[in-house]
Amino acid sequence: MKANEIIQDYSQVALLLHSVQSQHSGRYMDALQRLGIPSYCPRAREFFDNDEVIWMMACLALVFGWHGQGRGEIQGPAISAFANYVDRAFVSLATKAGKGSPLSTQLQDWVKSIHALQEGESLDLRIPDFFYRLLAFEPFASALRDENRARSLAILSQLLNTFQSYYHYTVITHKNREWVRRHLFNSFFRLLHESGLNDYEDPDQPLPKGHVQILTIHQSKGLEFPVVVVGSLDVNLRTAKQVDLLLSPYYHRAVLEPANRITGFDRMRLHYVAFSRAAKLLVLTCNSQPKDYFREIWEGLPQWPHVQRDLLAAQKFDPKERHPVKKRYSFTGDLRVYETCPRQYQYYRHYDFTPSRSAVIFFGLLVHQTIEEIHRLVLDGELDRIDDSRISDLFEKTFRFLCLSDVRPIGPAAKDNALSQVLNYFHQNQDAMSRVKETEVDVSLEKDGYILTGKVDLLMGDDGKLELLDFKTSERPDPSDPIIEVYEKQLCTYAHILESRYGKRPERLLLYWTAEGNRSDAIMQFAYSPSQVDAAGSDFDEVVAKIQNRDFNIVHVPARKVCKECDLKGLCASEKLIKPFPN
Repeated sequence: MKANEIIQDYSQVALLLHSVQSQHSGRYMDALQRLGIPSYCPRAREFFDNDEVIWMMACLALVFGWHGQGRGEIQGPAISAFANYVDRAFVSLATKAGKGSPLSTQLQDWVKSIHALQEGESLDLRIPDFFYRLLAFEPFASALRDENRARSLAILSQLLNTFQSYYHYTVITHKNREWVRRHLFNSFFRLLHESGLNDYEDPDQPLPKGHVQILTIHQSKGLEFPVVVVGSLDVNLRTAKQVDLLLSPYYHRAVLEPANRITGFDRMRLHYVAFSRAAKLLVLTCNSQPKDYFREIWEGLPQWPHVQRDLLAAQKFDPKERHPVKKRYSFTGDLRVYETCPRQYQYYRHYDFTPSRSAVIFFGLLVHQTIEEIHRLVLDGELDRIDDSRISDLFEKTFRFLCLSDVRPIGPAAKDNALSQVLNYFHQNQDAMSRVKETEVDVSLEKDGYILTGKVDLLMGDDGKLELLDFKTSERPDPSDPIIEVYEKQLCTYAHILESRYGKRPERLLLYWTAEGNRSDAIMQFAYSPSQVDAAGSDFDEVVAKIQNRDFNIVHVPARKVCKECDLKGLCASEKLIKPFPN
């Protein structure tokens, strides 16, 4: 079909199966690969078979000693299968970075450091820290140049963060090193390996061009392809019959389908979906003979290779254009991150790596969200009943809530500093609280190729006037700091959007630096300037265009303090983009 231009792209063909796990989709994918036809099947649960994941699993197993006696008792087929997987991973890694390589030397140093820990000692390294430092070495540095491999490593970073959060481990210590090894491998990774994980799926390109699409029948609901190949016609399918029988006493209506016909109806519904996905051509395929209930359809169709090929060759199936929904970009989550460092945006936003060290994010969220709760109480008429004790309770509840998220918590000193900023803000501004109108106001602006979103921390006003205020959980910067111009453009754009919504222009645009002790030092005021709105709009368009074109090249190296706090500093140093930091 491709050679005869019946189809213009392989993505016009979909293979639908009742399951896409490797035991069902593997033979199709192997056959396509032998013919040089790319296929796309991210839900085959083959994540752990990706080379970059195999190498990383081998590295982590070596670092934490999950080999030999370090594995403890290996009992049961699942843990044995996982142990065999890791042993094969060691062999694979050795072919890429053998003895004497920089990676091998580094792994040995870490093993010695962990083994040498004495009672009460610790390394200032978390499990994700080892992961990020490994990225600076081959074969990982090269693997990251391939987007699919980078996506797989990003998923692994998310898994490590989930492990840290679930088991409440921080840094590696003499006391926890044995438990880290057991929990990480005997429990966490072993269970994931047993159940299988899917590869990354791009939500913006769920059906990538150039690939035959391999989906489950359920996944294909609502979709349509010029050519659909349906398999699994010889498979016994599970149905919801037993569920219906168990729940039927609790139904508020009569059962619509006789129990002895539910299975048949379920099959009909499922394969009606499968067969109706084809816009032009439907192909039924089977490993042996289809089930009897397909036989009448099966035997009535022309059989390959006896299909009239000249009739098929006369066809031409035009591709169906799929227009993606406009993507949303936020001021702080996208534009600000990209302007700080395009590489950080590439890894943390585009690939979705999870940072290892994100205490700065936690601090800002803690202060912001506690102040937001204070404002909500004010809007509920509770201002007279807010005191230090109640604010401390709000603060603790917010802290506990954030600890349940994926963001790394802060230490006691930083926590005390955060509470101090919140209390000081309230004391300095208690007399102005009655002017609070709205808090956490969503703003958005639709542009030609994207939607710009943001959130105004606080709207204040009286006598029909509006004031817009945004919080920054740091000290007031020097007037010459270029970040001030960035924030000014952001505020002017927020004001422009709010003017369209309320029909009135905000009188004052304010930044409030919560780390400042006095209100006069904390408040920074800007005038609303329409020209700034236009300039900001042009800047935003330019940044978004770079993001959408995947232009993540570093033209200007970020400030040294930005790189120092970044998990990618080892990778950037290995590429000589920055000077190395001492370990």
